[in-house]
Amino acid sequence: MKLHWFLLTLCLPICLSSCQKKANKKIQPTETRTVLPPSTGNLSELVVVVSDELWRGEVGTIIKSAFQENIPAIPQQEALFDLYAIEPKDFSSIFQTHKNILWLSTGDKGSVDRKDQKWAKKQLYVHVMHETEEQLAQSLQNHVYKIRSWFLDKDQQRRLEKLKPTAEKEIQKQLNEVYGVGITIPKGYQVAAAEENFIWLRRDHPKVNVISNIWIHAEDYYSPEQLNKASLIELRDSLGRVHVEGARPQSYMATETIYEPDYKFIKEFPYTIETKGLWTMVNDFLGGSYIANVILDKENQKIIYTEGFLYCPNERKRSHILELKTILSNIKLK
Repeated sequence: MKLHWFLLTLCLPICLSSCQKKANKKIQPTETRTVLPPSTGNLSELVVVVSDELWRGEVGTIIKSAFQENIPAIPQQEALFDLYAIEPKDFSSIFQTHKNILWLSTGDKGSVDRKDQKWAKKQLYVHVMHETEEQLAQSLQNHVYKIRSWFLDKDQQRRLEKLKPTAEKEIQKQLNEVYGVGITIPKGYQVAAAEENFIWLRRDHPKVNVISNIWIHAEDYYSPEQLNKASLIELRDSLGRVHVEGARPQSYMATETIYEPDYKFIKEFPYTIETKGLWTMVNDFLGGSYIANVILDKENQKIIYTEGFLYCPNERKRSHILELKTILSNIKLK
């Protein structure tokens, strides 16, 4: 009997040890993981960690010129980013979790380093360093617009992630079926008008007097001339004349000619042109900003014209126009 209990007590730890090893083997993580806090701060904000001396000199001038450039196609001057310059010695844990951080320093070998999620989730951190102030300024001259595009793209990604969970799924489904496009339609948009090859979506914010609008129009593709600047302005003006009537007699939407619309190629696959400008009401006193993407659907030989335009007379327009840009920039052909 004693021998039986001895063998049992001897085998039991061995069995438990074996089982424990197997269990441990199954649940061992394959890589080290750190739990990061959520990022803080607002979109279109940038914390610049830089010495006062650098900020007052050419380095600061280059950063301000690039990041505080006015947003094209809005009536009032509004900068791409709000900048907050902080001395390295004052860069406490309060600032470490900010969404966008740009660190500028001298005394080290020259480099431009990017790191996502350095101190917080969904954070973008960029460190530009060089041995001297002159070399740092030259490096920024060469790379500042690339760096700016990183922060703009990251903010756009964050905007899209914020819009998706509450998007208007039924409208999105209909647009996919009719136009063959995948598009995120934020909560609150409703169909203002719909007919063959054209739909107008509208979202009203009566408390702040902001109206956001999205157009989608499809037409046959037969010539590259349809994609030039003059043709696209003519196309949007024809849509405005037909679909957007003002309160006064014979008033309708048209492109504002005082401001020359921007026109640029932005993507090869699918071939996409972006235009930005101002709209006005002919024979009336309304106006605002618009941004449009024109996509060539080669497979179906169609042009998909998508536009977002704002009526926003008494509010800052940056967040609204950048939301519309995010929506249009992430359209996918089926």
